[in-house]
Amino acid sequence: MRIRRAALKHRLSPPAYPVNPDGGRFIHLGCGATNSREFINVDIRRGPHIHHAHDVTHLPMFEDGFADLVYACHVLEHVSFRRHLAVLAEWRRVLKPSGVLRLSVPDFDLMLHIYRACADEVEAIMPMLLGNQDYPSNYHCGVFNRGYLTRLLGESGFHDVREWEPGRVEHHAFDDWASRSFEIAGRSFPVSLNLEAVK
Repeated sequence: MRIRRAALKHRLSPPAYPVNPDGGRFIHLGCGATNSREFINVDIRRGPHIHHAHDVTHLPMFEDGFADLVYACHVLEHVSFRRHLAVLAEWRRVLKPSGVLRLSVPDFDLMLHIYRACADEVEAIMPMLLGNQDYPSNYHCGVFNRGYLTRLLGESGFHDVREWEPGRVEHHAFDDWASRSFEIAGRSFPVSLNLEAVK
């Protein structure tokens, strides 16, 4: 009963949007348990730090040109590959002119490297390729490499596509899949393709 009351209270009164010193508005799509105080958090699952418990593919709560930065780490692969262009266009819509979309996705080229390095063991890349499948929305529906994602971003109206590095960019003072590696048979393998692009 206490949990239901807390959930209802959160639904009726979600956390206030952060007020950043520079006035910047930053949206973290599919944030999961990550809570950076700079960001407005949107995730399909509820939590005390979630501002909007909502599907990240459609963002009616944000007006056109709302945000300076939209960040999605290991999110786009959960969207059907048939919808990638439409979803990227929606994320672009909420950005201000010259706003930045910052993405991190599993890198298919790195998966192939891991697969070969692990003697063609399919199990070595199964979670990266298909998702952990430990809750209903944790399935992968698309794959990316640099060329493909760069093309999608261009076709969605973005320009100036470039790599970004965790720890070397502003507004990324937290640990997430963008910088993590998979440990397989005592070896560490990076798994992420990190690209950002400008509206």
